[in-house]
Amino acid sequence: MTSKVTLKLPRVLWSAKDTLRLAQNSLASIKLRTSKGIDANGVEFKGYSKNALYVSKRGARLKPKGGRPSRTGRSIFYAGGYKQYKHDSRQRSKGDSAEVDLVLSGNMLNNLVIKEATVDRFVIGLTKHAQYGYAVNEDRKFLGLTTKDQSILVKAVGIELRKRLL
Repeated sequence: MTSKVTLKLPRVLWSAKDTLRLAQNSLASIKLRTSKGIDANGVEFKGYSKNALYVSKRGARLKPKGGRPSRTGRSIFYAGGYKQYKHDSRQRSKGDSAEVDLVLSGNMLNNLVIKEATVDRFVIGLTKHAQYGYAVNEDRKFLGLTTKDQSILVKAVGIELRKRLL
């Protein structure tokens, strides 16, 4: 599921380049909002799981820190679940981002791109390297524009068109 925006604007006044610029601003808004822990409906993401889990040391995108080593030493046990794993393993500075910001390795949001921008529409989605992000979106809807984002988009188009008419 991608995020699509369709524009019905006079082609004399609007170009694919203009749509691309609008898409870039929308993409930046989605990434910024997501880092603040807010979904596409303007609501905070639900918290991470507190169910106990083991995280393998080998192949983990985020190197496990904290927790308790397993008997074999090949994994780390987190009694506080994914929430504890992410909190203990990330190096965060004060005021960094929200606790639930959908960033583990950075791969998913780094692969959130503008897939298409034509004179009358743009599509924002994930590259083939982060298709799992669509499954994440089912649980924590981050793809899309909030009502506020949509309002800003409409105002930006209006301002741009007024400039061209004067």
